[in-house]
Amino acid sequence: MNSSPGKKPKSQSDFDPALDNDAVWSLLDKASHVEVAPCFTDDTLRRVRLESEFRTPWWNALLAPKPVIATLATAAATVIIVFSLPNQSPEVVDPVADVSNTIPAEDWQNLEDTLAQELLFGVAEDPSLLSDEEIVALLY
Repeated sequence: MNSSPGKKPKSQSDFDPALDNDAVWSLLDKASHVEVAPCFTDDTLRRVRLESEFRTPWWNALLAPKPVIATLATAAATVIIVFSLPNQSPEVVDPVADVSNTIPAEDWQNLEDTLAQELLFGVAEDPSLLSDEEIVALLY
C-alpha cells in the first residue's frame, strides 16, 4: 500500500470511488488537528471511578427517610380506615320462601303484552332487529 502524507490511506475493504467525492471527507480534510493532553485517559478514568463511588444501591433509596415515612403513614391510614368502618354483619335470611310476593297469572299476561309492544316499537325504528317470522309471531 502506497500512502502519501496528503492522501487518505485506503484498504481493500474501504476502496470505493464514490467516497473520494463525499462531502464528509472534504470537511475532515479541512478540520484542524487537536492535540490530546498527555493525562487525558487517566483523568477520564479517575472521573468515572469517582462518580461511580457516589452511586448508592437501589435498595438504599427504599430505606431513605422519605419513603419509609410515606409507607408508615399509608399503613397507619389504612389501619385507621379499616377499624373506623362500622361492623356490619350480613342479614340472616329465613330459608322459608315468602309466597305472599308472587305475581298473579293475569299480571304475566300484561307483562307479555307490554314486552311485545316494546319489541314492536323497536322494530318500527330499526327493522333489522327482528326477522320477518319473528315480527309476524309478535303481531299474531
